[in-house]
Amino acid sequence: MRPGFSLKLPSPHHDLRPAVIDLLSAYQIESHIRRERDDGPNRLKKEVVLGPEFQALWDHIKPRTTYRVEFDTDELVRRAVGGIKQMEPIRRPIVRVTTGRLAVAKGGVVATGAAVAQEDIALSATPVPDLLAYLQNETELTRSTLTRVLIESGRLGDFFNDPQRFLDAVAAVLRYELHRLLVDGIKYERVNSDARSETEWEMLLFKNEELINYLAALQVSKSVYEYVVYDSEIEREFARRLDERDDIKLFVKLPTWFKIDTPLGEYNPDWALVKDDGRAVYLVRETKGTRDIMKLRTSEAD
Repeated sequence: MRPGFSLKLPSPHHDLRPAVIDLLSAYQIESHIRRERDDGPNRLKKEVVLGPEFQALWDHIKPRTTYRVEFDTDELVRRAVGGIKQMEPIRRPIVRVTTGRLAVAKGGVVATGAAVAQEDIALSATPVPDLLAYLQNETELTRSTLTRVLIESGRLGDFFNDPQRFLDAVAAVLRYELHRLLVDGIKYERVNSDARSETEWEMLLFKNEELINYLAALQVSKSVYEYVVYDSEIEREFARRLDERDDIKLFVKLPTWFKIDTPLGEYNPDWALVKDDGRAVYLVRETKGTRDIMKLRTSEAD
């Protein structure tokens, strides 16, 4: 949105303001076509980069890392069983047939209801899906683990009411609990190598100047660049608040080349910052408009 744009929502929906603005922005022509007059340079503040606070921050985040994932199968089974037990009942499909009459009048087409018939559909003797194969493909869990979950949940009877709905609901629970355990079980370790370029990110990768679109940038004073380029209203608001807080000494929108390996591939975190409330704290934070872990990529849900 252009500078100065504001949106007022009723108080019960005030928290949705950033998400609504992001949705509206997606339909703006400026989101798809950039005008040359809106582009300009974004200068790297060398005095900040060479300062002690950024040097200390960079020393904490520059090492490249590898990871290993540990989780307890029994804990996964326990959580998944609890989640499946709490699922809504899976009922038989209902077919509803409505008949009526259509008439063309001066005011247009007029419909009049005549009869309504409704019937529950029972599972026939036709072959049912291989539930273990389907769930294994959706979750990559072993058949023995899936068998334990299904039996201990006591919900297998729902499968015969509506097999596909049951499988999709169970798969969603399994993915949710598995993602939670993966996040909790990720252990990062520094990469050991004699070649420094392979073990650390080089500060030289920060460009002295980059071309940005000013319509998607916020001028700040506590970062390494004059402007922070944001991807959403949520990020813009986050950066604005960081720049105004007295306890935030420095923050950086991490470049796209700064990536971390995760179980689901490379991931580019959003921010690194120094919060000084008596001691320096070096953090990497993700800004998203949802707290629902299933709406984040697994790599973001930490």
